[in-house]
Amino acid sequence: MVDAVSLDPWGSQFFEVVSDNIDVFRGLPPTLHEALLREYVQTASHRGMRASVLDALVDPWCGEEGQAAFYRQLRHRSADEGYIRHLKTHYGDLRQPVRLVWGTQDTWIPAERGRELAVTIPEARLTLIEEAGHLVQEDAPGELTAALISAING
Repeated sequence: MVDAVSLDPWGSQFFEVVSDNIDVFRGLPPTLHEALLREYVQTASHRGMRASVLDALVDPWCGEEGQAAFYRQLRHRSADEGYIRHLKTHYGDLRQPVRLVWGTQDTWIPAERGRELAVTIPEARLTLIEEAGHLVQEDAPGELTAALISAING
């Protein structure tokens, strides 16, 4: 599990503001929505991301359908916080090894959540990746690959 949404509270301050004012954000003109979305998505990376990666992450959420879908999924996720609480009650039942990987500079889901999860799952091992944000795969692809290979090889 890499920087997984797995414990509450979760979500960034932006996520909370949007959830509390969903109708205002749904009504943004498309150019403002895209600009805001680009700024938000960039915060998932601690080291910064290539323009092509940012485009790939933002483009599906632009245009009339994409914009509506973005706010719909935000609204759905904020309304369904009980789902995470329900999952949490079952983490202690896991009986297989679990590898957790977290960026130490994750501003979306802080590394503390990874530490909490590692304590909650009986056979969990946590690997913290320095100088990586929420998008560990972009900030530290080599370190993430090494952690995954280590997990596979036991």
